[in-house]
Amino acid sequence: MILQQPKLATTLKNQTLLDVFDEDEDLIESAEIHDSSLSNQVLERFAVYASRIKDCDFSNSDLGRVDFTDVIFENCDFSNANMDHGSIHRAIFKNCRLTGTRFNYMRFGNVLFDEVKADFISVTNSKITNFKTQKSSLENAELFSSKLKQVVFDKTNLEHLSVYQTALKDCDLSQSYFESFVVNQEDLFGCIVSRDQAVQFATLMGLIVKD
Repeated sequence: MILQQPKLATTLKNQTLLDVFDEDEDLIESAEIHDSSLSNQVLERFAVYASRIKDCDFSNSDLGRVDFTDVIFENCDFSNANMDHGSIHRAIFKNCRLTGTRFNYMRFGNVLFDEVKADFISVTNSKITNFKTQKSSLENAELFSSKLKQVVFDKTNLEHLSVYQTALKDCDLSQSYFESFVVNQEDLFGCIVSRDQAVQFATLMGLIVKD
């Protein structure tokens, strides 16, 4: 899958995450931010455009209606953060921690999770298009009542992933791995899996597979 890449500004100005409180619209734009913290905060809206953010802490924050467009996050911690009614487009999360992060009523487009730890992540009532994870972990993650299109899980740990009312049609799991996976049979229709995974799903659904 070819994802649209973030379009960063030619010139980025050095800022801190706390600068967002100096803006009328909780907006960070064309910025380079390193070693800054926005943990344990509550925002009604948090927007980041055309920026690079590295080694920053967003843990345990309610980020409100996030709007991340053309952003690269690297080595950032979003553990137990909450994001509602927002959007993430043309964004890369590289070596980030999103353990327990909650995405509710979100829209994702052209988003890459690269070497991300997103165990216990929760995605509810969201729309995900052109999304890829690689060398990542989504153990004990939940997808509920969401719409997926052009989604690839590459070399990703999906152990104990739970999928409810979310069709996996055309989603590619073939290069991921798991032993336990919770999904209704109708949501699995049209999903792309490897031969070994097909046997795993058959076994999980109570079929007895013979050579």
